[in-house]
Amino acid sequence: MKIQSLFSAFCLATVAVHSTAQAATEVEAPFTFRIDLRAPSAVSSLLERHLEIFALRNNPRNSPEQLNHAIENLPVSVANLLETEGYFNSKTQARLEQSTDRNLVVIEVEPGPVAIIKEAQLHVAGAIHDNPDRLAVLEQRFNNRADELIGEPFTQRSWDELKRRSLASFLARDYPASKMTDSRAEIDPEINTANFRIDIDSGPLFVFGATEVRGLNHFPESLVRDRVQINPGEAYRRNDLIDLQTELQNMPHFSSVLVDVDLPESEPFIAPIHINVQEAPLNRITSNIGFNTNVGAQIGVAYRHLNLLDRAWIFNSSFQLTQKEQSVSTGVTLPRGTDGWEHSANLDYLRSDIQGFLSETYRTGLSRNKIEGDIERFMSVQYVTESRELNDGTTSNPKSLTANFRWIQRKLDSKKDPKNGYLALAEIGGASEYLLSDVSFVRMYGNGILYNKIGKEGVLLLRLEVGETFSQDVFGVPSDALFRAGGVGSVRGYAYQSLGVPAGGSTAPGQVLATSTIEYQHPIAPDWRGAVFFDYGDAALDWQSFDAVGGVGIGARWQSPVGQIGADLAYGLESKKVRFEFAMGLAF
Repeated sequence: MKIQSLFSAFCLATVAVHSTAQAATEVEAPFTFRIDLRAPSAVSSLLERHLEIFALRNNPRNSPEQLNHAIENLPVSVANLLETEGYFNSKTQARLEQSTDRNLVVIEVEPGPVAIIKEAQLHVAGAIHDNPDRLAVLEQRFNNRADELIGEPFTQRSWDELKRRSLASFLARDYPASKMTDSRAEIDPEINTANFRIDIDSGPLFVFGATEVRGLNHFPESLVRDRVQINPGEAYRRNDLIDLQTELQNMPHFSSVLVDVDLPESEPFIAPIHINVQEAPLNRITSNIGFNTNVGAQIGVAYRHLNLLDRAWIFNSSFQLTQKEQSVSTGVTLPRGTDGWEHSANLDYLRSDIQGFLSETYRTGLSRNKIEGDIERFMSVQYVTESRELNDGTTSNPKSLTANFRWIQRKLDSKKDPKNGYLALAEIGGASEYLLSDVSFVRMYGNGILYNKIGKEGVLLLRLEVGETFSQDVFGVPSDALFRAGGVGSVRGYAYQSLGVPAGGSTAPGQVLATSTIEYQHPIAPDWRGAVFFDYGDAALDWQSFDAVGGVGIGARWQSPVGQIGADLAYGLESKKVRFEFAMGLAF
């Protein structure tokens, strides 16, 4: 009897387990629905992006209860959204149409007429009334912005932007404690108009006070103070603080910089300047590995020390190894002085074996450079000795003491992805046979790149470079004062530096150079642009023997986080060969 009871219990348990397993396999189908939005195209995309019901449609856990709740709230949600675009008389109807095989939400929206901005007023209080000239300037700026809005449809974006820019104008100069005490956008939904009013209290007029530097542990305080061009008692200018912070942040000595002021609430209204810095690590070792179609595979290592002799002098050294060039360099750079000039000393070695032209160059010298806005000036004095050999065994050993000047202007809408603007470079240098040089020469060189946006996203690139070295004895001129062409950044479709002077079975550099590029880039995918191009140019002994060649091709440009990376297939019209070219970044 006991055994029979146990057997019955086992059978019941088995049936229960089987029933549970069967129920588990019969999973209820998820609740789904579609949406039919009937609204003008001017507002439909806005509604699809922001209405909750469109996100709920793709939620695997949605339910009829959630959907009904969303439908009930739709009129209010739609009205709130459309008001940000100036529609204050919208009407919305929503319903759920159900059948055996579908659930359809129908949303009908009539946005109504858009509200038009009719008036914008600025009311000012505070000490700025004692400065009528400044007040007149700020009121005129506000009126100019308001005139651009009058007669336009109301949007929350334009209203917020007017408030932000109006207050920013007060904060930028003399009155950094300005506050917006009231702001109102008065909407009349019956006649569909919008009137703006902004109230700003300027607060007192401030001048700069003394400067305090915090966060220095290894570097002398003069490293920071030499860059402070703001004197106590000068009128407050926000741009002065921004410029100072930018200059300090660009120094390798600091990983972060914050420049700010204290604004006392009582007289005297003097704003002391606080500079908070965080020092960068004193020592840094970096390495790189990659490939460049000009010089082949490459690997390198660099070392930097930021506080040589406890003077914040920067010591740099590097070693670069490529298939065609090998270099070792070391140098010391002094911090930029109060006059804006930065001074350096260098000692470099470069060995290159390109197109049968073997060269070993030693260089040492002094240089100084200064950056003002988008213009950079560079001056140097270098002593250069070179040993070079052609394929037929011909050798030469030129030596020269050169003086050089370089001017660069970078005026671009973006350094990483330029679409408008230009780069311009001009160089002049030379040596005298009466001053530690084998021969006298003068070298002149120019390079320019123009970017021009075509349509919404297309970019037209035009490049031109021209150079000439004037000398009676080209064999006594160092190679880096002469010219070769070909490869990335020059004439694609021809090997790197393969265009020059045929000599001894090698391609030697010549005294003249001219190359050009016309390229069009067009978007083909996010962060990608396709390109077509034509390059034309040559390097030669003189203009009489100059014989330009052309290269055409197609390529792709990737706007990577570190800048533009390009790959091209180029065909040399004279060489009748196809070459793959790879490049990264801007020319200079």
